[in-house]
Amino acid sequence: MSSSSPSSPHPQAEEPGYPDRTFTTQLLPCDPTSPLTFSEAGPSRYTHASEPYTKAIPLITSPLTRSSLSTAAAHLRSNQLVSFPSETVYGLGANALSQSAVSKIYAAKKRPADNPLIVHVSDLSMLDTLLPPTYQLGAAYEALVKAFWPGALTLLFPVDADKPAVPSVVTCGHASVAVRMPSHPIARALIATSRLPIAAPSANASGRPSPTTAGHVMRDLGGALDSHPNQEAGREHKGRLKYILDGGPCQVGVESTVVDGITAENELRVLRPGGVTVEQIAQMLKEAGLQGNLKLSVYGKDMERSSEQESNPTTPGMKYKHYSPTARVVMLLSTKLFASAIARPCHSSPTSSTQAVNSLINQSPSSTRTTPQSFAKVVREQITSHLTTSNAGTGKINIGLMTTPDSDLSRHIFSSFTPSPSTHDSSGESVHRLLLPPRLLIGCEGVMMHPFDLGPCTTAEVYAQRMFDGLRTLDEGPLLGGVDKCHLIFVEALDDAGVGLAVMNRLNKAASATVVLDC
Repeated sequence: MSSSSPSSPHPQAEEPGYPDRTFTTQLLPCDPTSPLTFSEAGPSRYTHASEPYTKAIPLITSPLTRSSLSTAAAHLRSNQLVSFPSETVYGLGANALSQSAVSKIYAAKKRPADNPLIVHVSDLSMLDTLLPPTYQLGAAYEALVKAFWPGALTLLFPVDADKPAVPSVVTCGHASVAVRMPSHPIARALIATSRLPIAAPSANASGRPSPTTAGHVMRDLGGALDSHPNQEAGREHKGRLKYILDGGPCQVGVESTVVDGITAENELRVLRPGGVTVEQIAQMLKEAGLQGNLKLSVYGKDMERSSEQESNPTTPGMKYKHYSPTARVVMLLSTKLFASAIARPCHSSPTSSTQAVNSLINQSPSSTRTTPQSFAKVVREQITSHLTTSNAGTGKINIGLMTTPDSDLSRHIFSSFTPSPSTHDSSGESVHRLLLPPRLLIGCEGVMMHPFDLGPCTTAEVYAQRMFDGLRTLDEGPLLGGVDKCHLIFVEALDDAGVGLAVMNRLNKAASATVVLDC
């Protein structure tokens, strides 16, 4: 596909991207208070012109938002990268129809070349352009699209073998392409305004925690991550992309659910848990009268893990270690959660955390402790085994703690703290509203704990919204004045019912070790 306008008699050479070129990265602000809605330009495929629309037309009331979207859309049409907000995480987008544009995503993220991308569409007519001419949605896909699009659900579709709509760099040579229709109005309006399907992974440096704010994207891709430690203060960073659309924090906080309904007949395979839960899909199948006709399987739980699938993945998030900060991450299991998971039969319902806990233990026995221990003992062991002298060279060790404050595990941990130390200057103030006052740990001299609030223990949705933000905040420095980064981060595990399955999936990939606390 040509990168120039069809009417241009002399196509201009396409501008290079990172690393051949760097940018002064700019935030394009959007007005969250002004409505941004969509109308059906039809003809609708559903009664009452309901979603998902055949042809979605954005109705943008804010001049600020309209201007930012126009700038971003033009940049995409010139085969450059734009980061944008979605309901799940921030994406790093490129024209999905252009091999050169999509290649810039891999370069900017330093993403492995065998990790396929998800293509984002604004409506059903755009979806049609990506599929083989004779392809028809089956009953299960019709029901999934009607129930969850636009939203945090990605579906695998077949690629036209004779004339693929997207270049192989998107699919990594597979016979399927992953597609979703985002519900975030800024994301969807950007796709509609650019008139392009957008290939987009998360807008983080590859392997880092996913970004849920524009600030996270700026940190990873705006130049700060690439700057030299001795770079003089005030000197402008040079980033890996030019524009970041700032639409505020993401509401879901974990990536989309990926479902494969084309590989096996009469089976839906959840390859990656995400914002749409397995329970929601099961309920939808029941309401659509399809439950008895289809098997719903979850990869790594109902489906055995496959080395072939993971070495040659058809969807993002299956092969590589993901979501990891620089700090060492240790997952904490309460004895109650561990015991209840182990006690359940392996063939129990998809909401069971049995398989998640068992696979977590079995996949890395050397880094997993199943004998209950006190928190202070766990901290001492982790410091002794994994922190170097240089980490603790100042005589004070900063450790992050991400918990749900009302859980039994959290109460057990907080009982081992001394009262909050007093602070007298701004350098001792927390940088984030969800950071609780720092605490000293009894029996661990010089250890400063920085608790981060993951929300009520019964609300996994809040946990999911805050998880990546917490990992990044503690990793980059929890205090103003900010040289004191955390070298260890402890994170509370939760049951994998509902969106908890997606949370545990991400934590399993981020954590270097797992221990059971005696509580």
